[in-house]
Amino acid sequence: MNTTKIEFTKRKAEIDKYFKLLSSLDIGNCTLSCKKIDGSEIKQSIDTELTKILKANGFLLLYNLVEAIITHSINAIFNEIYRNELTFSMLSDKLKKLWISQKTLPLNQGIDSINSAKINETLNEIVSNVIDNEVSLLELKCVRISGNIDAQEIRIIANKIGFEESSNGRHLVTIKEKRNFLSHGEYSFTEVGRNHTSQELIEFKDDAYQYLSDVITSIENFLNERRFEKANSQNLTV
Repeated sequence: MNTTKIEFTKRKAEIDKYFKLLSSLDIGNCTLSCKKIDGSEIKQSIDTELTKILKANGFLLLYNLVEAIITHSINAIFNEIYRNELTFSMLSDKLKKLWISQKTLPLNQGIDSINSAKINETLNEIVSNVIDNEVSLLELKCVRISGNIDAQEIRIIANKIGFEESSNGRHLVTIKEKRNFLSHGEYSFTEVGRNHTSQELIEFKDDAYQYLSDVITSIENFLNERRFEKANSQNLTV
């Protein structure tokens, strides 16, 4: 998880710089001053419309942070499983189900695309992997992160994998919804940003930071206690 924690620290530093600027915008009229190469100065006022746009962009930064850190964290689990060369029989029951779910994804493409050949191919691959004791390779697609990450979705992922859930993160659903409004073009940046103060955005930021810190700690414990392994496999590796 060291790579994940380094990435978390780096991204928080970027966001903190941006939110420091946002916090200044509610104080009063602000002006951007730039000095040209010839020494002359250009000033541009930051009007209320631009302020709304900057606030809305804060939701994109926060959502990007959440999805990035959750992705890094889950990859850390899957990489640890692969690094330890765990086969199907050595996985915990939850991860066995997740691995099977991943292998059967080709059968979830709609009834028109499924035929007996595809079913046989999928089943043969699963049986061969298990019988040949191949190292289990889990990929992000098995947890289906698709631009809709919030606390509830992360709890579902936690239950599928087996790490402890966090009770925080109540603002993550708002962050996700605002991000989706923007990315899908349902609302403009000024429309999304007009109903939120900088202080509210800072509260969203702090909530996201705390929630992600809890998730990182939970996954660290999950890895340190080797809960990704079947119980008797843990005893054999001691």
